[in-house]
Amino acid sequence: MTILILHGIEGHAGIHWQQWLHDRLSEKGHRVIMPELPKSDHPDRAEWLKTAQKTIEGIDLKDLIIVGHSLGVVTALDLIEDSGKPIKALISISGFSEDYRVELNSYFLKKKMMNFDKINLNLGNSFVFYGSDDPYVPQKILKSLADSLKVQPKIFSNGGHFNTRAGYTTFPELLETIEKLK
Repeated sequence: MTILILHGIEGHAGIHWQQWLHDRLSEKGHRVIMPELPKSDHPDRAEWLKTAQKTIEGIDLKDLIIVGHSLGVVTALDLIEDSGKPIKALISISGFSEDYRVELNSYFLKKKMMNFDKINLNLGNSFVFYGSDDPYVPQKILKSLADSLKVQPKIFSNGGHFNTRAGYTTFPELLETIEKLK
């Protein structure tokens, strides 16, 4: 199994719980890829997609699990939509797919609309995790992604945005979900 971990805006590879997850999965013998997405303070959507595509070149997509955090989920969805082949799973952590008009990332989301018919066709399993008290992304926007992926979300009480500020330096529930996908 190969796991691709995509960070969000203003993030970097290994931030929050991501290095912990990388290390636990690596210890179990999984290949874990955690690219540094360029210009994370003001990313370009096409550039993030291109970086993610280059990162997974040569990987068997039917064994690929993508874990995206926040805006990294948009890149994961773009990657899945463009893949043309089935991808094993997507796990969205505080992810979203539509513009909710926040200056920080609105320009990124306006670039294109998601084609969830193609995404769902190219995706084996989907999981949506979000906090009941996310301070950045509205609950209806978080829930909308779960609806678009046709899954029941797992909502964490006091999960916040699943970042260090919310106490997420480890994420055992996420590790457990990945392990069950073998």
